[in-house]
Amino acid sequence: MKYIKSILLFVILITFSNCSTTSNEDPIDVVVPPTIGAVTTAEVIDITLNSAISGGEITSDGGSPITARGIVWDVHPNPTISLNSKTNDGTGSGSFDSTALDLESNTTYYLRAYATNLYGTAYGNQITFTTPLNPDDLPVVITTEVTDITTNAALSGGIVTNIGATAVSSRGVVWSTTPIPTLNSTGITVNGANSGSFTSEISNLLPNTTYYLRAYATNLQGTSYGEEFTFTTNPLLYTTGTGVTAFDGSHYNSVIVNDQEWTTSNLNVSTYNDGTIIPQVQTAAAWAALTTGAWCYYSFQTSNGIVYAKLYNWYAIAGIWNEASKTDPTLRKKIAPTGWHVSTTADWTSLSDFLGGSSIAGGFIKEAGTTHWSTPNTGATNATGMTALPGGNCSTSGTFTGVGTSGNWWCSDEYNTVNAWCSGLVSNTKNLSSAPINKKTGYSVRLVKN
Repeated sequence: MKYIKSILLFVILITFSNCSTTSNEDPIDVVVPPTIGAVTTAEVIDITLNSAISGGEITSDGGSPITARGIVWDVHPNPTISLNSKTNDGTGSGSFDSTALDLESNTTYYLRAYATNLYGTAYGNQITFTTPLNPDDLPVVITTEVTDITTNAALSGGIVTNIGATAVSSRGVVWSTTPIPTLNSTGITVNGANSGSFTSEISNLLPNTTYYLRAYATNLQGTSYGEEFTFTTNPLLYTTGTGVTAFDGSHYNSVIVNDQEWTTSNLNVSTYNDGTIIPQVQTAAAWAALTTGAWCYYSFQTSNGIVYAKLYNWYAIAGIWNEASKTDPTLRKKIAPTGWHVSTTADWTSLSDFLGGSSIAGGFIKEAGTTHWSTPNTGATNATGMTALPGGNCSTSGTFTGVGTSGNWWCSDEYNTVNAWCSGLVSNTKNLSSAPINKKTGYSVRLVKN
């Protein structure tokens, strides 16, 4: 035990002696080992289709000389010097300029400055930039003239003369009420792909409104546009009427054109206005034998009636419903609702004169487009809002012709004992014609307010 105490005392004395000796000596210098340097990336400027200028500034060499410096770039973030896409702009600290070469147009790049010393490579802050689009890579498209302008539609298109660097994926026209329309504008059509010509139907336009239109073509590199055209839709030639409700409860909308109020769809009643039934005919033989009022559907098919309504012989228009009423006009029925009448030759003539004459009036009356009318539906604008359809006719023998190509409407005027007046339209002219037709023929009917 005495031995152990002696050892402890010896250790304490030695420790105290060392502490006293050290406190009187000079401080020891701490040596910091060298590290990688510090570098910042310069702004990217003068960006062209295939080059850009940047650089960097080395703010510290980390205690070891800088042996290489420059910039490195790639299409992926955080590029490193393991890539071939880099520069070597000398040695040493300080600032330097550098140019990135062999870039691709219309491409986003990530770029960093770098500085290398014996202990590794330091990178500056990353900068993102995008090279501009090469115009030669875009398609070349020509806008075609705007035609067939109506109150709410027009026709245009374009020609893709060069697809550019890659295939054209979509093409069409764009339009707006402000200049230089783009794919983000109010209206756009998509009319196929690749090169060549295309036609665009422009719809849902406002009446009496100026529009700006351009053709476009898109490939992987971007979208190019053709020449801009300006056009103005036709003004409306009508105001909306109050319409009329028939005896069977069916309602017909109407428009007022030159102080005349016309229904905007064909008559489709199965009774006279007192409830007396107008017979439906479903065979050609029965139709050919008639000398009293009747109606049929085109081709005797109900589906045609859904679109074009009923075809009536003139006897139904005159209210000739039985043998006695053939010779006694006082016994005849009324097919039109109270306060309205079947259109007359005077009604059609007045309408034609207001619209500029029979040679052009039909275009203002026909429904626009080719949904129902056959191509070319010449001059159709429907500026009157009457939406005349090509319901065709049923001949005196009970055969059918003209659906899609002609629309015919009875007039209440009798021409002679065999014929009565009618007015008609066809798909390949703007004419509004009138002629006497055999009373046994089946035609459409429009009403006019008294």
